[in-house]
Amino acid sequence: MAYTGLTTTEVQQRISQGLVNKSSKQKTKTISEIFIENIFSVFNLIIFSVVVFLFIYYIKTGNTELVKDTVGVSTAAILNLLIAIIQEIKAKRALDKVNLLLKKDVTVIRGGENTIIQQEDVVQDDLILLERGDQIIVDGKMVEANHIEIDESLLTGESVPIIKKENDIVLSGSFCIAGNGIYQAEKIGDHSYAMSVTGLAKKYKFVLTPLQKKINIIVQALFVIALILVAVELSINWSLMANENIEFIRKISTIVMSLVPQGLVLLASVSFALGVYRISKIGAIIQKLNAIESFSNVQIVCMDKTGTLTQNKLSVNRITLAENSNEEEIKKLLGTYALHSSDKNATLRAIDIFDGYSDAKFINEIPFSSETKKSFLEVEIKNEKRIFVLGGYDILSVKLDSVNRDFFQKAYTESNLKIYRNLLFGEIKNIQNLDSVKSDLSSIEITPLSIVSITDQIRTDVMDAINLFLKNGITFKILSGDAPESVQAVAREIGWDISDDKLITGAELEKYTDEEEFTNAVLEKYIFARLKPEHKLRIIKALKKRKIYTAMIGDGVNDLPAIKESDMGIAMEEGSKITKEIADIVLLKNKFSLLPDIFLEGNKIVNSVSSVAKLFLTKNMLVIFLTVLSLSAGLAFPITPRRIALLNIFAIGLPSFLITLKNSITDKTKLFLPDLFSFVALSSSIIVSAGYLGKFVLQSIYGLQSDSLLNMVMISVIIITAITNFLCIVLTRTEPNKKLYIMYGAMLVTLFLFFSFVDFDNAVVKILTDFYEIKHLDSKYFLPVISVGLACSVVLFFLQKIRKYILFGIKK
Repeated sequence: MAYTGLTTTEVQQRISQGLVNKSSKQKTKTISEIFIENIFSVFNLIIFSVVVFLFIYYIKTGNTELVKDTVGVSTAAILNLLIAIIQEIKAKRALDKVNLLLKKDVTVIRGGENTIIQQEDVVQDDLILLERGDQIIVDGKMVEANHIEIDESLLTGESVPIIKKENDIVLSGSFCIAGNGIYQAEKIGDHSYAMSVTGLAKKYKFVLTPLQKKINIIVQALFVIALILVAVELSINWSLMANENIEFIRKISTIVMSLVPQGLVLLASVSFALGVYRISKIGAIIQKLNAIESFSNVQIVCMDKTGTLTQNKLSVNRITLAENSNEEEIKKLLGTYALHSSDKNATLRAIDIFDGYSDAKFINEIPFSSETKKSFLEVEIKNEKRIFVLGGYDILSVKLDSVNRDFFQKAYTESNLKIYRNLLFGEIKNIQNLDSVKSDLSSIEITPLSIVSITDQIRTDVMDAINLFLKNGITFKILSGDAPESVQAVAREIGWDISDDKLITGAELEKYTDEEEFTNAVLEKYIFARLKPEHKLRIIKALKKRKIYTAMIGDGVNDLPAIKESDMGIAMEEGSKITKEIADIVLLKNKFSLLPDIFLEGNKIVNSVSSVAKLFLTKNMLVIFLTVLSLSAGLAFPITPRRIALLNIFAIGLPSFLITLKNSITDKTKLFLPDLFSFVALSSSIIVSAGYLGKFVLQSIYGLQSDSLLNMVMISVIIITAITNFLCIVLTRTEPNKKLYIMYGAMLVTLFLFFSFVDFDNAVVKILTDFYEIKHLDSKYFLPVISVGLACSVVLFFLQKIRKYILFGIKK
């Protein structure tokens, strides 16, 4: 039936009425959401509480130091807030630009012609063509349904496909897995079902990666420790609080502020956004902000063969004829089959090179299904009704009689057809029409006409990528619907020789009823052939159950359940629309060679976040040590709310900025938590010891007795050693920027010493030194301070080298 669809005038009328498929819900956060989430974050609420706490005691005591502390804490919080908002807005805009790279179009019928438009240009009452692999973008009603099967698992969680007929309702967010048809747009934009479900309305879903989970655990642990320390301080020294002791009030505020790792979470998010933008420049669309880091955690990569290892550019290599068959006749029948089949998949496009019968009339069909691996066509040729079948050779050959089976098996063996994708083309003569056998195809009898052997072009860049992953301990598995020999031949062609004992078929997998045995088989084998979509899904579920971080790469509807279930879903640009829609990463131009770049970018992100986490947590542990020592041994507690800001600038903020900007280390991070905590424990203990040693030397040898100046000596030595701590992190064996980091560290030390020892008669300098409580130290103390700082720095540097050697067994 021919459809006219809307006219140009009708389309313009609907546009003027606002009946267009545009949503007010953006796929990334809105600017207002960014402001609200950052302003009212947990960290800011804690800092706001500290500000209120300090201001209340200023009102009570009138002490100006508390006013300065209030201003200092507020200023630092506002600056952090502005940086966070600006960085997140930049990340949002980068992600919005990246999203535009992936075109999302649909075909509609307008004015009697098929027209390709963008999804947001669909108007109410548009007639939208629906094919296998397409997602339903608006709610509507089926106008024409040709064996349509709809999967609503993204909406309901139920993966059983639903057969849709004319006038049946279809919901946005569901997708077509078989057949084709036309539906009419009814509910569009914000009124569609998908937009009413928050989880579907937000494209950039933020599922926590292993690194983010670890950071969250650390953040929560630090907050608990802060509460415990404050509680202990108050219980022991409640009289000081009751008497409104200024130094004790400032100490409580410092402890709380110091253990809020505000910048750590911000830097992780910024690192992800930078990674997304860098990867988009080389040709991949990252659809989840944390997908790059997530990929660096992958242990097993499962991938389809067609369109992944191969280019999905199929061509007919040869036709093996049945006895007494005429080659020209068979080619005409194949051309007719391709011409009248509605599902124009890659295989049908390959045989579309043959001319068909021009007078053939379409009667009926059963489109190709990943479940059955075959399709049927009923046509009238020269006034004769005929029914043909095209499907996997090994699937359909069991339907042949023994004579034909033996004939084709001999030809199959002699011509070494196993290296191709082989289809059996035959005619069904024992039924009157397709309607009589749609529900049960087991009764059909096939008269074979030919074997059609299809070849595909290999991706030349595949093996380099696979070798890089294997080098990093990542295992590869091929999950294919093709015959095992064909898959094995493709693997060998790319240079990956897999022995026969590492192959298994879907039928063989079904024999494993025990889940433990099934999982062991999955772990042991490398090639999985003749798989149905549910086989692929079961494999992914089995790996995830073993806590194995798994990626799935595919391009077709048959890969969809596995991609959706996997920890990391990757789709090719030429893949089905729905597969691209739900994937975490889409490879533009189907560049398999981009995967190593994404993997290395993920490692770079993890290394950057790991390095900065070491800086943050060293400061936090340092504060914990100082608090515990002041409580248990009565030792000095030299930091204040403003001095902690000074420490943040020199020991964390400026070094973190350079790490984020210049880090180029792509080695896979190993033993993340043991490395992090052993580093932090060692560094913080040495830095605190260095501070107390500096105080001891200046007090005992140089006779310095002023508490305020001794505290300044402690702060000076702590900052010098903390800057060395930054160098301990970045000066690795493979770091190409060693000179830059050393010069940067030396500059930071020089800058701090300038403020501490040079009595510079400048108003701005005096304001800064007064605000950050930088007490001027006499020049005679310069040598002991720098000597203690450098000596402890050398000890710290070499002890960290020894720690790395013990932990990793190698020099890093």
